[in-house]
Amino acid sequence: MKQAPIPENEKERLASLKRMDLLSTAREGDFDRVTRTAQKFFQTEIALVSLIDEGRQWFKARCGLDVSETPRDISFCGHAIMGEKTFVVENAFEDERFADNPLVTGGPEIRFYAGHPLTNQEGYRIGTLCIISPKPRTFSEEDGQTLRDLGRMIEIVMENRALNELQTSLLHSLENTERDTMIDPLTGVWNREGFDDFFSRETSRALRDGTSFGVAYVDLDHLKKVNEAYGEKAGDDALKLTASILVDASRATDVVARMGSELFALIIDDIDELTLPSLGEKYLRKFRRRAKVETEQGCCNFTVSMGMVYVNPAIDVGDLQRVVLDQADEALLSAKKAGRDCFKIKDFQEEVLRSLAIS
Repeated sequence: MKQAPIPENEKERLASLKRMDLLSTAREGDFDRVTRTAQKFFQTEIALVSLIDEGRQWFKARCGLDVSETPRDISFCGHAIMGEKTFVVENAFEDERFADNPLVTGGPEIRFYAGHPLTNQEGYRIGTLCIISPKPRTFSEEDGQTLRDLGRMIEIVMENRALNELQTSLLHSLENTERDTMIDPLTGVWNREGFDDFFSRETSRALRDGTSFGVAYVDLDHLKKVNEAYGEKAGDDALKLTASILVDASRATDVVARMGSELFALIIDDIDELTLPSLGEKYLRKFRRRAKVETEQGCCNFTVSMGMVYVNPAIDVGDLQRVVLDQADEALLSAKKAGRDCFKIKDFQEEVLRSLAIS
């Protein structure tokens, strides 16, 4: 096996990649959309946006692959960033550079690989947009042009990517290894620990700026029945699709997190009370259109229920996060009692005033 080589400008390249604040971050809709398009256009089992870090290749976007990273020394993408042109391997099993590579002899059993190097604004090749199949295949000039065009779209996404204050402060305060522990491995969104951190930062920002924000609980309806009828893989696929729909429907300044099992949460940045109902409708429209996964037993359709809260952090309630999440949970239960596949909103201020009156 030929290990992935190291570029001559490696020190500078890694420093440039780190400055981009891309590594060990939650999934983002713009990256996901282009990656999904590549997978569908080329009809491959796997499509990735791969970033080549010091000892690993880390996947900013992934379709058809459950792991978030693999070692750099066995990576195909490590070879791809050595040149400006698309790197193509039509049958890795017959290529002496890769025939005994663990990614060929074991999962995901790569046979075909095509990766176009991604160049950042500082001129460094920091990763690839790649497509992968366990079956050998050819790759035409027209295919190459399409992958280059899609790769350019990813570069534009990187150039135009704007992090909000919350995300920037979190990324700059933690090392990659610390951020890795805040990302849910199955869905690629933030986990409960990440949500807690962002909630605290959002509260501080809103108090400083005199603004408000929203919080929503999103629950995948009847996940247990999905698992029983279609198998656990279908349940996992439904969870991954739920995360994908939430990320696609959210703004870059919002936060999507998986709180546990089938429960997700949103922090909706800088929003007014009148906008919250229209957002609830928007999320449900997305789910009603896209919430289905293909299984061996047939198509599995699913729905979600939502509980939403408009948060004014200037109202002193003591433990704000506990109060808000309790209200989001109550709103979610109301949505389930109403028949599911709907959203309900709790009036934060009204509920707080009622509690104070009772006490």
